[in-house]
Parts: sequence; structure tokens; C-alpha cells
Amino acid sequence: MAAFTGVWPALVTPLTADGEIDCAAAESLIEDTIACGIGGLYVCGGTGEGVLLSPERRRTTAEVAIGAAAGRVPVMVHVGAIDTAGARELAKHATAAGADAVSAVPPFYYGYSFEAIKQHYAAITAAAGVPLYLYYIPGATGAAVTPEQLLEICALDGVAGFKYTSHDLYYLSQVMAMRDPEQVNILSGPDQLFLPCLSLGVDGCIGTTYNFQPRLYIDIMGACLGGDLVTARRLQFGANAVIKVLADYGVIPATKALLGMLGHDVGCGVPPMPPVVGEQADALKEDLIAAGFWGLLRRHALYGPEGDPMRGTLA
Repeated sequence: MAAFTGVWPALVTPLTADGEIDCAAAESLIEDTIACGIGGLYVCGGTGEGVLLSPERRRTTAEVAIGAAAGRVPVMVHVGAIDTAGARELAKHATAAGADAVSAVPPFYYGYSFEAIKQHYAAITAAAGVPLYLYYIPGATGAAVTPEQLLEICALDGVAGFKYTSHDLYYLSQVMAMRDPEQVNILSGPDQLFLPCLSLGVDGCIGTTYNFQPRLYIDIMGACLGGDLVTARRLQFGANAVIKVLADYGVIPATKALLGMLGHDVGCGVPPMPPVVGEQADALKEDLIAAGFWGLLRRHALYGPEGDPMRGTLA
């Protein structure tokens, strides 16, 4: 199995004032992140507000991202839905549109047995013509499974691995100890824990703040794999200082506001996602300055494309 690796932005979904997909803004952001040397794009996930978007807007977002990537990096489309039929239809569309993989959260809201969750994923793989990645995020879905059960789902035909979004590193360590790396590809989710997840052996990462500071995480990965843990830790601490600020304002709304400060007008979130605008946006900028974000923006990258083309544009 060809494993996905590297730093993958969980792409925000740019929206116009009337809630339509802003295709031009999406294409611009994708161009800049690809220029940073990212490993791939994750579309319509939690950061992309996928479960808040209508199926039509989710399909449009997938098509725009796949078209803009144009085969330069792989695109994974999140097709998770509260019902199996909805997830299957989105998986079929993503496959037809040219996605390299699909991903899905487990069915949520109602409490489901493990067997029901497993059958839900089996139905999605049967509909998709590309590899499926589980999206393990129990804090949001309420669907927790044991490490053994997670790997049992990964053994289904068509399942290639999972995105792990949890702060429980002990759980991750158990999965890493049991998995066959040739069969189960694992991408970490918590941006603030990328370095410890990487030290446990994850293959790459998918996250929110990679929208605006992919160079930083590419360097964390390069330094860690190169044995320079001092540098890797320093950069992770710098990333975490920014994340701490975003958390005070709401990570997704603050990320969209920050991208606007960098020239990427991606609009606000899908209601009821609150916007960060006006005086609140001004306060966010001041807090980001105090956290050292603009220093990270000007920082010379250690890894990534020759010439560091996105220095000063994305951190």
C-alpha cells in the first residue's frame, strides 16, 4: 500500500457573504499551500465544516479542490454523514470527481454498537472506488472504540488507515504497537501534539492550522525525522503558542479571520459558527502578534521547496 505522508492542511471552506462556496478563494489558498510543499489536502472535514454544509456545497468543494490540486498532491475528501446512505452518495461523488481517497467520521448523535459502526464503514467502502480512511475523533462524535476494534475496522477491504484526532497518546501508542504499517496508514490530527504523535510513528498529519502555517509543520517533521529534536520542539512550542490564542476565540472562526489577515478572504463560518470580526478580529491580531506569529511568518524555512517561495505569505 502506498502510504500518505507529510503535512496535510484540513482545508477551510471559503464562503461568500451569502453562504455559497467561494471557488476563487479556495483555489488561491490551495495554490499557496501546495507551493509550501504540503503532502496533500483534506477537504470537507471538521475544519471544512463539512457536516454543516449541504451535500451540494460539499460536492462543489470537493470538485474545486480536486481541480485546483490537478494531481500535484493527493486529495482526501471527507464524506462522513449522520446516515449511511448520505455518506455512500458523497463517497460515490468524490470517487467520480477524482479524489485519491475518502474519509468518514463514524455515525454520530445516536449511540451505535460497534457492529453497526463497522457495517457503516463497510457500506461506504462498497460505494467508494478509492481507499477509505476512518476519522477517529471521539471527542466530537462520542463514538469511542477500543484500539483492537479500530484496527478491526481497518482490516475491512478498502480501508487504508485513519486520521487520529484525540489527545490520548496512550491509546495511540497501543494502536501503533499493534498495527501493520504496510496495511494501516495513520495520520495524526491534533496540531498541538504533532511532534509527540510523530515520535510514536504516525506517517503524517492533517490539521487546521496547516492552512496558515504549513511551513512550520513541514520543518517540525523534517527536524524530527532528521534527529534534531531541539529544533523540532522549539517549532512545536511556537505553533502551540499560536494555537492557544486561536482557542480563546474559537479555532475555526479565528483561523478564517487569520487567513483574511494574510490576504486569503475565506469569509466566515456556517451558522451557527460565530464570526470573528470587527473589534474581536483586532484583538485577535494583537494577541497573535504577542504570541510571535508574525515572526514565524518571516522565519526562513529549513525544509520544503527550494527558495522558500511562501516565506512571508504563510508561516
